[in-house]
Amino acid sequence: MDVSRVVSEGIKVWIAGGGVVLALCWSFVPRRVAVGLLTLLAAVSVGNYARWGPNLLVSHVDTYDLVHYYLNAKYFDELGYLDLYPAVMYADFRNGGPHFPKQGDRYMAQDEHGHFFASVRTHGLPRGAEVAEAFGPERWAEFEHDALVLQRDFPGMNDRLWRQLIQDHGYNATPVWTMAARPLAEAVPVESIKWLCHLDTVLLAAAVGAVVWAYGSVAGLWTVLFFMLSYSLRWPTISWAFLRYDYLAALVIAMACLRKNKPLLAGLLTGYSAALRFFPAMWLFGPGAKGFFGLLRKKVHVPMLVMLGGFLLGMGGLQVAATGALGSETVRTHFENMLDHNSAEQLSSRRIGLALALPFAGPFNEEPYPDYIEASRKDTIEDQKPLRFAIAGAVMLVMGFAMRHKDDDEVFAYGFVPFFLLTTASYYYYVARVTLVVLHGSRLDRWRHRIGLASIVGLELFSNWAETARVGERVFHIGWLSWGLCAYVAVQTLWMLAERRGEATPAGR
Repeated sequence: MDVSRVVSEGIKVWIAGGGVVLALCWSFVPRRVAVGLLTLLAAVSVGNYARWGPNLLVSHVDTYDLVHYYLNAKYFDELGYLDLYPAVMYADFRNGGPHFPKQGDRYMAQDEHGHFFASVRTHGLPRGAEVAEAFGPERWAEFEHDALVLQRDFPGMNDRLWRQLIQDHGYNATPVWTMAARPLAEAVPVESIKWLCHLDTVLLAAAVGAVVWAYGSVAGLWTVLFFMLSYSLRWPTISWAFLRYDYLAALVIAMACLRKNKPLLAGLLTGYSAALRFFPAMWLFGPGAKGFFGLLRKKVHVPMLVMLGGFLLGMGGLQVAATGALGSETVRTHFENMLDHNSAEQLSSRRIGLALALPFAGPFNEEPYPDYIEASRKDTIEDQKPLRFAIAGAVMLVMGFAMRHKDDDEVFAYGFVPFFLLTTASYYYYVARVTLVVLHGSRLDRWRHRIGLASIVGLELFSNWAETARVGERVFHIGWLSWGLCAYVAVQTLWMLAERRGEATPAGR
């Protein structure tokens, strides 16, 4: 059938509704019936994610993403972090371009001072000519071939997307990711890139397998259901991009290792995940809080120390290796680039976080909300920094205290909380909520976990509904989604605070 994404997202609303009801009713339904219904929902969600046809998994790729991550990784020595857009635009113009005539004359340029808009003709193309000369003739011919294949030979790219691409924020992968991805990109020709994209399929399947190994098949099925419903996985679609979910697989497998009492391996994997994307380091919040409050009682929680040692060994070793492979100047450029990328003025309506909740007060009404964050709202977000960090600090302190007697894997799962409170990450990184799905889905004999799981699946219901019913109103979507996550954090924190010591339960129902 190969239905459109709009149709599949409409169907996700109904599947997610079934998931919410099943999570809430789990303990009141015979186990065989509950597992059967969950299996059915998971199977339907897989078919729906594939849009009921073979093309998504067999032939389609996301050239928008691959221009950034395949192309820049493969030619990183020449492009660095700043010159992808001038190079691809120059290759396009040298070969009869612009191939997409409605691209306009504005692109997002970068230099050592940050991001800024500049003219394609008077700034981008002259810079592209300089980059091409630095390549050398043979290497430039290879780059030009790959760039034109991605731009012109794969379906999906059009005037609107190409204009959006050259006005995006460039290549932002960490030095460690670049070090790991570059040899793979060099080994696989662009014509065979679909095979490379299926690395993510394999990695996410391995993550689900690790959940089944550590928690049982029920938790594995909830994990599959969440992946297939998650608004965060609408882009990049699984198997359409190149190593976009490697950090996620490492994070989930790390949690499984904690459940199986393998803290060193869990620490190494968390360190690997953090070296790839940085923010997974926040999943040490729970273990760190548990260790801290244990020390206040003069108790050393050895597994947490072992995990911390593994994390430092994994992340530190990879950072040293990347610095040696790419140079210290590259590491510094990436750091400065990310600071500018995450500033308030660079915020887009694809970001989520407490920062996006606080300035959003609008109720449901008939007035359309904007598709992009207005300048006044960005100013408010900047002005609210002290308030936001004060709230975040207070919540984390209370939650850390509430988790002091919880299982190691449970406190690890709540690493999502500081990620939500402290950052303004793009929506596709919010798939990292999967650690909470694993946690709640493996402990459904308790109301806190049934409510928690229903809440997370319910937020996916809302996101898919908003994307189909409130088209072009992203500020509405991210505002209400951020407030929904605030409610989830508040309920879980207060509920754990009220629970008595020793109420941790074994996983596996």
